[in-house]
Amino acid sequence: MKLLIRNLIPVLLLTCCTLCLHAQPVKNQSTAVVLKTANTLLQAKQYEPALDYFKKALQQAKNTKNIYQQAQAWEGLATLYSQTKQSTEALVAFQTAIKLYKGIGYNMIADLLNTQMKQFLGLGELYAGIEIGARGIKLTVIDVKPGNQISDFTLRMDTSINTDAAALSYQSEKETQDAIVLLYNIIKERFEIPMNRIHIVISSGLKQELDKYNKADYFAGIIRPKELDPKIRISYVNVDEEAALSFKGIVPQAFRLTANQLDVGSGNTKGGFQDGNRKFIPITFPIGTRSFQKLLESRLTGDISMFDYRKAAEKLITDSLGRMINYGLRDKTEFKSRDQIYISGGIVWCIASLMHPEKINELQVELSLQDILDFQNLACTDFETLANPELSKTMTPEDAAASKANIKRVLNTYDQKALLAGSVWLGELLRQINSINPDKKLLFPRYAYVGWISGYIMDKISKQYTDMAVK
Repeated sequence: MKLLIRNLIPVLLLTCCTLCLHAQPVKNQSTAVVLKTANTLLQAKQYEPALDYFKKALQQAKNTKNIYQQAQAWEGLATLYSQTKQSTEALVAFQTAIKLYKGIGYNMIADLLNTQMKQFLGLGELYAGIEIGARGIKLTVIDVKPGNQISDFTLRMDTSINTDAAALSYQSEKETQDAIVLLYNIIKERFEIPMNRIHIVISSGLKQELDKYNKADYFAGIIRPKELDPKIRISYVNVDEEAALSFKGIVPQAFRLTANQLDVGSGNTKGGFQDGNRKFIPITFPIGTRSFQKLLESRLTGDISMFDYRKAAEKLITDSLGRMINYGLRDKTEFKSRDQIYISGGIVWCIASLMHPEKINELQVELSLQDILDFQNLACTDFETLANPELSKTMTPEDAAASKANIKRVLNTYDQKALLAGSVWLGELLRQINSINPDKKLLFPRYAYVGWISGYIMDKISKQYTDMAVK
């Protein structure tokens, strides 16, 4: 009985407060107090009394010709109508509040309300990101529908153009600039995205190469097309920033305190995790699949067999790079202990595509260390079988065709040596990461290739809204 009474107390208090509010003579209250009361009732989901108070506040604000308080009242009505699914009334209230706020120069509040109105109507805003990487230029277009999570977006387009920006030659600079022009025209002409929602970013792997010659700013300037809107800046991120953005763009919010993330790029490897305080802890290595291959081949002479190539790669791990990984993970017990890790990068895509072609439609492909070892063995001793996997007889003709096309893209992007070298590097990384928890689940999310650039865009949007709220 006592427990029942304790449970009823909050309900009785809320009822009493509501009755008391109704009993107060509104005409003796300031408009600000009436608005505060209305918003409190709205938060408590007491919609009928909240509606009365918003309407009374609106009338008082009209009587005193206070435009700001009129806008506040209409804003409250817009929220109330949207929560109670009154579409026509909500739309009128949103539009009126936006117009009033703009009329008195509160443009940032008006913009936020406009976004909320689009959310209510199921509309989004398009954003574009051009990623300039060491191996190519990538365009990502996302449709952002801010809801309870700022990371709620839909991928509208992704495409890439293979270039060799890391070569740092006149030819590679010209190819990079031409690719930016082509992708920029797609953004403007096909999607009509305004310049304030276009972001062009140099990846951390490419910046790492540019920094060796102190050329990051020079490169950003030399590849900038004259057609580009002068207000659009070509910026760059360092490896820790890209790691944090990849985590945000790849790991679902529900798993950010329990899962890890690792992206094995061409020029570097980066990832990390969130600790119990939601602080991101980056884990980075200055070696990626391509830089590992270049370092390996700089130590080789003459034409050697794939068997010797693999042995040389394993020796490079044993002699130096394995110790580098061990040192980087020495105090990352939490990272190594977790049950799940999201892995991405070109080599991970290759392994998923060639070892599990039947999973072409799965958004997340679960891999194992055995998959990686089997991949290495085939890349070394039976490349023909690796490059032509047997497609499952249970696959539909459409899925089989899609899988074949995907495999063709893999083989057009990476040759046998690149696949073998990349898998050796990935295998050692995961072997050491799994040293504490060997049963860790390895997940390859197919959307990961737009992970960090989408994370970059979402980070910019979040900062924009935070700045608006502060101002």
